[in-house]
Amino acid sequence: IIVPMDEETTRAFTDSLHSMDIPFVLLDSFIPDLKPLAFFGQDSFCSGYFAAKMLMLIAREEKEVMLMRLLKDGRAVSRQQENRAVGFMSYMQKRFPNVRVSYLDLPIEHRDDHELYTAMIDSFFALHPDIHHCITFNSKAHIVGDFLLKSNRRNVQIMGYDMVPKNANCVRQGSISFLIAQHAYMQGFSCVETLFEAIVLKKEVTPINYMPIEVLTKENVEFYRRMQL
Repeated sequence: IIVPMDEETTRAFTDSLHSMDIPFVLLDSFIPDLKPLAFFGQDSFCSGYFAAKMLMLIAREEKEVMLMRLLKDGRAVSRQQENRAVGFMSYMQKRFPNVRVSYLDLPIEHRDDHELYTAMIDSFFALHPDIHHCITFNSKAHIVGDFLLKSNRRNVQIMGYDMVPKNANCVRQGSISFLIAQHAYMQGFSCVETLFEAIVLKKEVTPINYMPIEVLTKENVEFYRRMQL
């Protein structure tokens, strides 16, 4: 079971698996050229498009929104995040072409340098004082969410992905407005089940399996968490 990061590194690994006739399943990011046995995850483009639609339900009067990106060597760390961004911009250009999308780019190599991240986020908001709504396409919305709580910026919120504990805490406290969840438990279970069916039971399996796009808020985050356990 493989969660692809950069395509080049993943391809080198999957090529070796193919050479040994070892089947594999891709999780989260779908790269059809790698020829996996199956894929489990969201349709990334549709997910980004949907995220833009949800964001603009609460930000439709805004002239500018922030997109926070975690980059490695100046590039997105996964194709999944790239495709989500493409879907997001597609919706924005079609429905809100006059809303400016400003980027806050944080280097993932310095993810443990909290002081650097704090200084970069603080500088961003100093330059963009009229931004009240933010979004990110990874599971690190809590980086901005925690900053907003510590700096007591109650008129700014961020939207992100994945029901990880730090994100859930920010949802409860109001600095994250929405989380898009993708049933990580179900994905992992289905990956193992698919490998078992293909290898042990010799059954044909469904190659592409898109997961539901679900929205979590302060009102339902606890119920989703209990359902995952």
